Amino acid sequence: MALIDIGSQKQLFADDYLIESLSSTRQVVNAAEKVEQNPVVRQDRPWEGNHVCAKAVFFDAEEQRFKMWYTTYWYRVRREGDAIVVDEDFDEYAAQRLCLATSNDGVHWEKPELGLVEFEGSKRNNILPEACLTPRDFGSAYRDSDLLYDPHDSAERRYKLVMTVYDNDNPGMKLYLFTSPDGFDWTPHGSTPVVDYAPRRGRWGPTHFMGWDPIRQCYAVHMENNQHFRGPLGKRVIGRAESDDFVEWTEGETILVPDAADAPDTQFYGMPCIVYEGLYVGLLWNFRVTNLTHHPQLVFSRDGIHYERKYVDPFIVRGSRGEFDCNNIYAHAPLVHGDRILTYYNGTNHRSDAQTLELGDKTTMAVGLAATPLDGFVSLDGVTGHPPNYEPYPRDIVPYSQAVTRGFRFSGSRLLLNMRAALQYSSAGPCDVRVEVLGANHRRLEGFSFDDADPLTSTNPAQVATWKGAADLGALQGQTVRLRFWFKNAKLYSFQFC
Repeated sequence: MALIDIGSQKQLFADDYLIESLSSTRQVVNAAEKVEQNPVVRQDRPWEGNHVCAKAVFFDAEEQRFKMWYTTYWYRVRREGDAIVVDEDFDEYAAQRLCLATSNDGVHWEKPELGLVEFEGSKRNNILPEACLTPRDFGSAYRDSDLLYDPHDSAERRYKLVMTVYDNDNPGMKLYLFTSPDGFDWTPHGSTPVVDYAPRRGRWGPTHFMGWDPIRQCYAVHMENNQHFRGPLGKRVIGRAESDDFVEWTEGETILVPDAADAPDTQFYGMPCIVYEGLYVGLLWNFRVTNLTHHPQLVFSRDGIHYERKYVDPFIVRGSRGEFDCNNIYAHAPLVHGDRILTYYNGTNHRSDAQTLELGDKTTMAVGLAATPLDGFVSLDGVTGHPPNYEPYPRDIVPYSQAVTRGFRFSGSRLLLNMRAALQYSSAGPCDVRVEVLGANHRRLEGFSFDDADPLTSTNPAQVATWKGAADLGALQGQTVRLRFWFKNAKLYSFQFC
């Protein structure tokens, strides 16, 4: 009897769920590749100050274009005696504006003249009404906002904006909900917050709303679950809360904390997350306190609670000294579009007020973009060297790397492999991938052995595996099988039965 039934669900190699063994093979994070046009949205209008910060990026299927909501503001500091203080003329909270940018390809962006808000005597700008940004009647100091597109809700509430404010008289965080049919005209959900931690000084810090979770069938949010490191651990950690209606939320439960493998100064600042091919993919904001830098790490989960943190390499690498993203990368949740996964991020060349003072007019935040091929978060890569001979195979296949899956059942009649030719080791020759089908007892099934397998030699997101020219696996449906991948000079991203 099979332990796992995968049906026709695509299976990524990002976690160990289906991997039984690897030989001369390792799982490798594929850093998202930054586009040449970076930053894709920067401050170039008089009303945009020196900081442009993306709040949300969506693809509007009806209009067939990308839309980005972003905030702009000035942030400058000055020296006052021995202290560095924020210049009152450039108070980021008071001066923030919410703006709109649009794009046909997600790379080249325009800032349309909306004619909605007057700036210095003219409405020829892309500024959205102030009601979108500031809860006018709540009497609290604005802090931050999170905006999302929610196709799970009704058309009138399709867009949601959650405003985080401070209660100046009783410090703590309050989250107010606004809804909109178009992302322009917003209606407050009453005058009371949907989350109120002010009375007990609270735990919620910077917050990322995932939206509807199709696996757990609820709304989900990930937050810094100790109000900016003021919890028992003295560190920023990640929590999760859930809701049936986006109004009543459970208490935040901590799900990720730095561990012994992390540097002592490591903290977790936030975690945008999506569900992708049955996996929760989180971009964990890894914050190093001593050198004041951020970068996102990939984490994966099957249940949304227990995350596997096995990859330490950044998913998006910070830029070189002097570039707009050399200090911090605040990544948004990945956006799947066409044959690519797009990850927008806010990059800064500063983190501390001391850095801001040193940079002066060069202080900046802008929006960058990094792209990944479909399923390409993590791949199986062959490693150099020669694995031991695997009897009863002959010596001429020794250079192959191997990956063997656990036993499973499937639905479908063909096997598709998402792979990429990667000529890394010239001594090993060209790309060559072959798939064996094994029984539950690891024995090769007749007609599906290494000798029967046709070599797959080129990059293809849906390469059909064949054995002596035949692709039909229908006779094996319902049986417990395993797959053994033999490969060299290739990256393996995923497989799927169809």
